Amino acid sequence: MDSQNPTPAITSTAAIRAPQCLYSAEAVRELDQRVINQQGIPALTLMKRAGRAAFECLRQRWPQLREIQVYCGGGNNGGDGYVIAGLAAQNQIPVTVFVGVPAEKLHGEALEAYGYAEREGAKLVTSLAEMPLVEEGTVLVDALLGTGFSGVLREPVQSAVAHINLAPAPVLAVDLPSGLYADTGAAAEGGAVQADVTVTFIGRKAGLYLGRGPALVGELVFENLGAAAEVYDGVGPIVTRHTGASLERLTVRAADSYKNHFGHVMVVGGDHGFGGAALMASEAAARAGAGLVSLATRPEHVAAALTRCPEVMARPVVSGQELEPLLEKPSVIAVGPGLGRTPWSEQMLARAGRAEVPLVVDADALNILAEGRVLSGMRRDDWILTPHVGEAARLLGISAEEVKADRIAAAKAIQQKFSGVVILKGTGTLIAHADGVDLINSGNPGMASGGMGDLLTGIIAALIGQGMALPAAARLAVWLHGEAGDRAAADGGQRGLLATDLLPQIRKLVD
Repeated sequence: MDSQNPTPAITSTAAIRAPQCLYSAEAVRELDQRVINQQGIPALTLMKRAGRAAFECLRQRWPQLREIQVYCGGGNNGGDGYVIAGLAAQNQIPVTVFVGVPAEKLHGEALEAYGYAEREGAKLVTSLAEMPLVEEGTVLVDALLGTGFSGVLREPVQSAVAHINLAPAPVLAVDLPSGLYADTGAAAEGGAVQADVTVTFIGRKAGLYLGRGPALVGELVFENLGAAAEVYDGVGPIVTRHTGASLERLTVRAADSYKNHFGHVMVVGGDHGFGGAALMASEAAARAGAGLVSLATRPEHVAAALTRCPEVMARPVVSGQELEPLLEKPSVIAVGPGLGRTPWSEQMLARAGRAEVPLVVDADALNILAEGRVLSGMRRDDWILTPHVGEAARLLGISAEEVKADRIAAAKAIQQKFSGVVILKGTGTLIAHADGVDLINSGNPGMASGGMGDLLTGIIAALIGQGMALPAAARLAVWLHGEAGDRAAADGGQRGLLATDLLPQIRKLVD
């Protein structure tokens, strides 16, 4: 079989679990209304269920607690907090409620919940300015701000958030930590609560899994409060979260397989001083199962490549003209690792970018693409772009802070501009494609070291070479990469974790 037409990767879907739908705040409000209207469950009943779910979680998580302090805002999130306070008082647990909004300004279910806490004997402190010292055995409950919050933290909430974060006590956040944006995972100017446990309701909010979300929510507990499955029909997620169990995988290889069945990956990169990046991408492609791997790089790096990994067919190239004939053999090309930003780099990208096989574009290839001199205006359905935040900002002509503020919007904007598939790397890596946006949460802070992105590029290319469709290859590659990092960190710790430490794990995971 010709190397450019490998056997398609056929995956069994029988054991694949459904991915998780992550919703915007607006979509969750729609889900709430559907539960109320379609199931006939009153809003107050939902609030009581939410408060009870959070209270039971609190007691299970901290069975030795002696006191509870609840910090309540003025909306339904505060109402949940009042229910928690009422249940605590009912169960003879000393509880103090710090009231962020006076009772006369509460309305609806929040006002009724306030009355419940008052009747049960919860101590109500009517000013957030009167927050006392926190005694040992106290658990704090953050019910200040809900999914409707946006903008800047203002007083007295800002001081309450600071007090909660400084207190020597564990924190349970109701629905989401106050100051965390429900849609984006960005944290408000002025700070956000650092929770130990977050109990969220009805629909999983995207911001809990994105940006600052994973660092702020602590342990995440989801409660659907009795919402029926049909409630979710027709309410589209803002992003779809995949785990290892929900991903398409490569099948066991046939007994009569040979190397040309599994693709020929070519890595193009490694300018002066950057040969390691291109070599790591090449070795990752080999370890991820590519049948053949070749490397087009500066002549000075060929000897090191052969020494490090003789299975990689390293070829010296000094110009785009020399690269041209080499591009006829691979079934997928990865361009960018260690590419640099020189005339040589631009020649490599210009020639590789016109090849009629799928591309994976990373690192300085993205920066060159952003400058607009090479492959200007190009849109391809058969390429994957893999920017981090800084590269994404350059591709869009905006600031890195703007990308961080709404990573979903940034990923979608790059995909709309360049077509194909976009992998926006970071905490909660996003994969944008024509059919939507996916999220993968694997990985750990130890992977914040040089060369990790080069491995990912090689893995993606290898999976494409083995016949996976681009979106499926992107999802699986990101998960494999992060899971390999997690396993390597479990073996030897996060600090000092090197990119090449992941290679043995990649081989085990891809099988």
